[in-house]
Amino acid sequence: MVKLGLFNLMGLYDRNTSPASVLRTTVDMVGMAEELGFDIAWFAEHHFTNHSICPSALLMVAHCAPLTTRIRLGPGVLALPFYQPLRVVQELAFADLLSSGRLVLGLGSGYQPYEFERFQVAPAQRYERMLEAWCILEQGLTTGTVEFHGEHYQVPHTELSMRPFGLAMPEVFVASSHPQVVARMVQGGHTPFMSFGHRGLAAASQFRKVIAQRWAEAAGEVATMPLAVQRYIFITDSPHEASHAASCVRNLARAALPLSRARPSMDGPFLRLMPLNDEPPLDDFLDNAIIGPADYCAERLHHELTTLAPSHLSCFMGFAGIGRRETLSSLERFGAEVMPQLKSLLHLCGPQAEAAT
Repeated sequence: MVKLGLFNLMGLYDRNTSPASVLRTTVDMVGMAEELGFDIAWFAEHHFTNHSICPSALLMVAHCAPLTTRIRLGPGVLALPFYQPLRVVQELAFADLLSSGRLVLGLGSGYQPYEFERFQVAPAQRYERMLEAWCILEQGLTTGTVEFHGEHYQVPHTELSMRPFGLAMPEVFVASSHPQVVARMVQGGHTPFMSFGHRGLAAASQFRKVIAQRWAEAAGEVATMPLAVQRYIFITDSPHEASHAASCVRNLARAALPLSRARPSMDGPFLRLMPLNDEPPLDDFLDNAIIGPADYCAERLHHELTTLAPSHLSCFMGFAGIGRRETLSSLERFGAEVMPQLKSLLHLCGPQAEAAT
């Protein structure tokens, strides 16, 4: 059975939209997702561009904790090389306390050269730093103490006041296919997190094979491998709205190019988006994302879920550039019209689960 997550990038590609509006829409989406029986609300964090206005996923966790009661909350993901691990382990423990044990942990290594340069971290060290920081987090969160001596981090014996006794590690999702990172996932039974965004099912199936192969090489049982997949989803009956949503997905694809450069072309904090080399037509973006009427989207998702067999579906539904009303309407229709058609595949959470199915 597949649990649902709501992924919140909190991008700001429209100069006529305010950061306050993005925040308000995100919070309202999280509240609606909880009512619909979603399991997790994910919060991305990025830095120094309009790709995301959220520089701290844990601040969003803390903000949404008192506004919700059941849905779990998590960073999607913490780019560990950018963090001083002894500080972030305290913040994670405190976030878990603030959310009454609802913290979920998403981990990654970072990928944007512009961020690495500004945080003065060598990109070539990102996996080494990630794995060392991961060990420190696990120590602190499960024992309440940290002592670590690695190549990049040295931590003398340290007590965490808000984590005074050993507790279970929060559920961990990891956005990486690097062999050493996958091996670390196998060791802890953690969940690989893959996104195929504007790419189609064939690309996703191939990526899944890569992860599964590396999982098996690390002595993991592939048949029981957990997997989280992320999809761009927008529910609408309007061809015009569907086309606009596809153009927003295309913008996300176009953003990948400047974000891959140490010196991205920018206008203030706004990325300059240019057509990709050999960019496919807009209809390809429309076809590769899950965009359109509810019945069509339900059919597509049913096929993808049965093909990829994930344990978690992360729904990216708040595209930058789509209005607040349209965004909330899409999520509402997803709950009312799509989720009932997927009830045989979904594991819903909370008191609204029975009503939603």
